[in-house]
Amino acid sequence: MASTMFRTPFSFFVLLLSLCSIAVAQADGTNGLAPRQSPSANAATQQVCQQYATVANLSTVALNSTYRAAFLRSTQMGTFAAISILDTEKPKLMGMMMDAKLNQECGNLSQIAIDGAALNLTQGTVLGLPILAAPGIDPASPVAPILFAAIFFIFGGTWFSL
Repeated sequence: MASTMFRTPFSFFVLLLSLCSIAVAQADGTNGLAPRQSPSANAATQQVCQQYATVANLSTVALNSTYRAAFLRSTQMGTFAAISILDTEKPKLMGMMMDAKLNQECGNLSQIAIDGAALNLTQGTVLGLPILAAPGIDPASPVAPILFAAIFFIFGGTWFSL
């Protein structure tokens, strides 16, 4: 049975293609880089500064309850995924804030993140997302007293009937 599988040209071609794709996927292409193609120190610094900016922005939102609530209400990824992202980045901030060399190269990005988050909140955005209105009943709505009275009579009716 196994020998008949390789008799058709199509199955042999598929087997050959899969073996070639495995060989190409395992090939290491980093040895072919010439020194002029290697990343410069400036690019590495820019990457570290970009990471610092990302951590500073996410940590600012994670550490402030107003920003955090607005982000969790406005994100489309779901509460648990958003909390996971914020809680993952939050512990990294202190080490980056206290790194004198990093702050000298990149500037104080944590203070920039705090100022930017405050400005964005006044403009109605948090981490680039528009802040959505909180769901629920408006306290000044006439629905709230009617709902409270209905709940009182439903639950209180059992006690009054005894």
